[in-house]
Amino acid sequence: MAVRDRGGERVLYNALRWLITRPQGQPREKPEELLYGFEERPPLNILLVIGFQHTLLVMMLLIYAVVAARSTGMDAAGTMAFATSTLFVLGISAILMGLRTRLTPGVPLINIPSPVQLATYIATVSLYGLGAAMGAIIVSNLLLIFLVPYLPRLRAYFPPEVIGVIVLMLGVELISAGVSRSVGLSSGTEVSLDAVLVALGTLAGIIVASVWGSTRLRIMAVLLGAVIGVGLSGVLGFLDSDSLARISGQSFFAVPLVGLDLPMPEFVPMAILPYLLVELMGAMEQMASSLTIDKISNRKWRRADMFLVSRSALTIFVSNILHGVAGLTSCCSSSANIGLAHASGVMSRHVAFVAGIMMMLIAFLPVIAGLVVLTPEPVVGGILVYTAAFMIVAGMELILSRMLDMKRSFTVGLSIVIGSSLLILPHLADEAPEWSRTILESGLIVGSLCAVGLNILFRIGIKKTARMELKSDHPGAEITDFLEHHGKIWGAREEVIRRAGLAVGEVIEILQDAQAVKGPVTLTVRFDEVDVVCSLSYQGQALTLSQGGQVDLEALLEDEDDSALEASMMQVSSTMITRLADRVRAFERRGTAGVVLHFEH
Repeated sequence: MAVRDRGGERVLYNALRWLITRPQGQPREKPEELLYGFEERPPLNILLVIGFQHTLLVMMLLIYAVVAARSTGMDAAGTMAFATSTLFVLGISAILMGLRTRLTPGVPLINIPSPVQLATYIATVSLYGLGAAMGAIIVSNLLLIFLVPYLPRLRAYFPPEVIGVIVLMLGVELISAGVSRSVGLSSGTEVSLDAVLVALGTLAGIIVASVWGSTRLRIMAVLLGAVIGVGLSGVLGFLDSDSLARISGQSFFAVPLVGLDLPMPEFVPMAILPYLLVELMGAMEQMASSLTIDKISNRKWRRADMFLVSRSALTIFVSNILHGVAGLTSCCSSSANIGLAHASGVMSRHVAFVAGIMMMLIAFLPVIAGLVVLTPEPVVGGILVYTAAFMIVAGMELILSRMLDMKRSFTVGLSIVIGSSLLILPHLADEAPEWSRTILESGLIVGSLCAVGLNILFRIGIKKTARMELKSDHPGAEITDFLEHHGKIWGAREEVIRRAGLAVGEVIEILQDAQAVKGPVTLTVRFDEVDVVCSLSYQGQALTLSQGGQVDLEALLEDEDDSALEASMMQVSSTMITRLADRVRAFERRGTAGVVLHFEH
């Protein structure tokens, strides 16, 4: 019996060890504008400053939790308890995001109450009660967890141009919230010049610090912008004295989650179905946020790290289950906090730990949380305008990271037009059936669905293998046109296609110079989102790549021995091929020879 117990302990130990072991990710090279990468740990003072800025930004955006609480009929005390409980659970989510294990991503993604799911939460509580909303959030995210293992296999259905559309639409959707707050239309019907001045001051502070500031100023860019904005708000009379008085009447210390009057979760099918669809759109938004932070943190980014995306999605689903159990609205990764990480140049995952701990501690101090929630609207607007600009550019970079043919151009263009039309003309959704309005009222959701749907549609009939017979004696242009044509159809990276064209051309030149080819040469190209593989097959002798050191061309040109010059030029071509291609293999079987060149994509 004792032996069995030890065996069980060993199994449990091995399982826990496997869970906490850091998985091997894609190799990364830190971009020049970043100060600290994912795995680098900044000094404690920098961690505290950056963590505080992330926390401050989250508390500014707690307004979504306040809106959810007020819209469901909570009084002032209930609203404050809802907001501080949300902040506490968001702190747990931040810590989970910062952990790098086989189940969590280890990235500085910070969560906020999701504006996408906000309307669905309010409608579900109003129609079916809080218990039904809790059950809908729990069940829909449990179902989505089962999709996580399949995300790496769906790379072809979420190529960079589709994710780029989602990221770009995230930025476009922030324009309305940012600009309306910046010009005073969020709380009134007339444009306020004072609000514009506050927003411009906030935006100018962020831009000056992040573009022209020293390392220390870059780290404090958003904090500096917020301080300038709040200072201008005080001068121009944007601080609400009545709200400040109500906040001061709150108790200084309170335990989060305890003040919530929660029913048991109820499982209502008519509440779960729409929530499942909205949470699926939230998962796509999470994928977009993950890929954005993946790309901007890697100078040599080539393709999406779908295993990082999977762990990020799993973490957001688990976080949302915690929100559902606590009766809170769903969360999502904050685009504004990604913008803060980019502006400061600090991408360290350790920031997520510090920010998470700060959020959890401040959740015990409702007065402080309430003060930050009352941040003047134009200050929040200026920060959101900066974030919108950053996300739009990040989306464009993702879209243009691949070659675009007509089908992909239509996928990108039509998705952006259709999604933006609902933002420009929101009344288009008024005539839609009631069940579909939650989807149609969001340009982000509609644009994302269009991008995914059109990508699937246009993939019909596309073969990822192409073959041609080289007919001319000098087929360099023929090879280039062939590869570029199919590279656009497949959405391959232009730099990889160019390298492939040069390498294949050099192989043909070597074979012809060595008179190793008898008859036509067939070029077969295969693409699988991970590699571009070019195979040359022909009747003749196998390719022999010369090995050797550097070639002294000046000495060879002075030498009258032509054979030495030809051998040296052969060596130069061989060196070019091995450097252009990631792997080269030559073979010969029964008179048929071939060369296979692999290019990592």
